[in-house]
Amino acid sequence: MNNSAKIITRDEILSRATNMLPFLEKNAEKTEGDRRIPKATDKLFQEAGFYKIMQPTNFGGYELEFGTQTELAIILAAGCPSSAWMASVTACHGWLLGMFPPKAQKDVWDNNPDTSIASSFLPFTPKIERVDSGFRVSGRWGFSSGVDHCSWAILTMKVSSKDKPKNHQSVFALVPLENCQILDTWHTTGLAGTGSNDILIEDVFIPDYRTVNMLSLRGGLSPGSEINPGYLYRLPQRATFSYNLVGTAIGAARGALEAIISELKTRMTVAGNSLGDLTSVQFRIAEAEAEISAAYALMTKNKDEIIFNGKADIVLPAEQRTRYRRDNAFVTKLCVQAVDRLYPITGGRGLSITNKVNRAWRDVHAVSHHIALTWDVSASVSGAIATGAPLSDPLL
Repeated sequence: MNNSAKIITRDEILSRATNMLPFLEKNAEKTEGDRRIPKATDKLFQEAGFYKIMQPTNFGGYELEFGTQTELAIILAAGCPSSAWMASVTACHGWLLGMFPPKAQKDVWDNNPDTSIASSFLPFTPKIERVDSGFRVSGRWGFSSGVDHCSWAILTMKVSSKDKPKNHQSVFALVPLENCQILDTWHTTGLAGTGSNDILIEDVFIPDYRTVNMLSLRGGLSPGSEINPGYLYRLPQRATFSYNLVGTAIGAARGALEAIISELKTRMTVAGNSLGDLTSVQFRIAEAEAEISAAYALMTKNKDEIIFNGKADIVLPAEQRTRYRRDNAFVTKLCVQAVDRLYPITGGRGLSITNKVNRAWRDVHAVSHHIALTWDVSASVSGAIATGAPLSDPLL
């Protein structure tokens, strides 16, 4: 274990993010065109320590306060939402790995504490065979953001129980990407620069110790708590995971709002009047400001509650766990409403794919399509609990 790394504070991380904005905005078009963040961006993120925000201090990480990754994405997304998504999502994988059995963590970080980790939670009919002390796996996993810049990946699988082969359980499984093939499949209209390509696995052995039962990550001690006693690794994973995603929506919406307000200083109507003097435009600006502010306030309120309960070692009831997931879906919904409200102000120039507001509009909508932030899914689970129905998601 390597716990001698210099500890970087939350304020330092966020200051570095702010200083990086001009670079990200300048490279946003290239990022989308390449369909992945440039190597130079990944290098800057590495040097700034963004990927170590949630990595255990035992392995050279910073183990900063929960939600730092969300604030990071909010700042970065004003310059390039795809890059912001990459930074916060990659950072959260250090948190996930910190909940794995210690031996799995050592496999990744003992030789190189700077190792980056990808993930995919979308398997396409994999073939998984239980063998002595592990599994032999073949299959394909999709939507692995930033996988081209990573050395390992955390995948979701359904596997047979060691003690009861007929029983199946959902697990996170850790695989070295040197044993996998990355398929160049990411062609999208939103979050186009995240490089969320597919992972192809052909007959790879995954030992048991590189898996963790997702049922053990619903709050309280995790397998990783044996060496990482901090509250981060006791948080309910599924209930709080969307904090690694929602910051991009808030930051992109803020960036769109700022861009439009700046443009209105010089925009004129065909009649020669200032566009900003139109009451309808002023109403759109005011409503969007209120929606984005409300979104941020709701996210922050719950984030502070998560930190308090985590440090107090309080295991959350189902009602609270579903509320966190529901509320972040609603936060995203507010951001979608805000950019939908702002977009018409751009007029014809907003149709350009290189327009900053156009990019924010596409990217915020893309964020809202992630299953962890889809309103219909999160609202139905939360609404069912509120009306007395049993929890329909056993992993939550």
